[in-house]
Amino acid sequence: MKMAQRILVVSLAALLLLSGCGKDGGSAGQGPGGPGKPVIGKGHQTRELPALGLSEGKAELPTGVLVMIDNQSQARPQMGIDKADIVFEIMAEGAITRYMALFYTKSAEVIGPVRSARYYFVQLAKGMDLPYAHVGGATDALSMIGELKIKDINEISNAQKYFWQDSSRKRPHNTYTSTEKLVEAATNKQYAYKVPDLPPLSREFSGEPLVSGQVTLTYATGRYGYQAQWIWEEGLGNDGGQYRRYINGKAQATADGIPLVADTIFVVAAKTRARNTDPVTSSVDIIGSGQALCIVENQIVRGTWEKTAADKPLIIRDGNGQVMARKPGKTWIQVVDSMGDVSFD
Repeated sequence: MKMAQRILVVSLAALLLLSGCGKDGGSAGQGPGGPGKPVIGKGHQTRELPALGLSEGKAELPTGVLVMIDNQSQARPQMGIDKADIVFEIMAEGAITRYMALFYTKSAEVIGPVRSARYYFVQLAKGMDLPYAHVGGATDALSMIGELKIKDINEISNAQKYFWQDSSRKRPHNTYTSTEKLVEAATNKQYAYKVPDLPPLSREFSGEPLVSGQVTLTYATGRYGYQAQWIWEEGLGNDGGQYRRYINGKAQATADGIPLVADTIFVVAAKTRARNTDPVTSSVDIIGSGQALCIVENQIVRGTWEKTAADKPLIIRDGNGQVMARKPGKTWIQVVDSMGDVSFD
């Protein structure tokens, strides 16, 4: 990467990931509902984030929103996850992972099934300062939501009307929402609108060749083994190719047949342990630091990650200490126990 371009990326990254789009705790704009009442309208959809001549374009939502999405086998295929800008995948319990999806540039008419909160997702949500939608949660997660003053949208306790149940699915895999309902919830709760602090964009990457064009992440082995796999497909999408997602060798798609794909895949190694709870839940050290890498354009860019506190963002840097950029499109962040869980063949 040329020096001038590198400086631009670093500067933008610092602006996005450290400064954010406003001071923490800032109030929403004044509108017809009175002081502090956000206004939904096209005027909120115009922020562009240029990097190396690239732009996010205009977003379809006035604020970013986060949604917990079920990934048990009974919940698949899911809905709406293909519209998310960023999806986090982290172990939830046993051999089951859970997703947290960030929606901003694209609206989604149906999202779900929506599931419960876990404390490490809550910590990530606080660092992004975005409304957080879920259906109940583990006891420690619910306590943390109150302690951290999360912009909470909980179907069980304070936001039932912004969700609905699908009678064709069995509980607890039958609760859904939409970006329209979540923006309505954020507005009615007077949560300040916020543009998400996304990693900077780039089209120039420098790393090791990913000769196989695939990456496999092992979350669990044995009888209830779980592997997430990404395989490059030339010509997929509109930008030369994308990584298609598989679970245990089966290609993933939404309930309406849209393949799950990624343009950029970040991998974060954070210590993950099973906790002796009923049911068994996971402990994930998402506050701290460790190894990280980025899979993009069939290259492996190695680096590190850090999140110094719940109210600080997750930052991923390359080996030179510069914030890693992403390719325009869909981004997934895979949180694994260690880099020993990652393979490239």
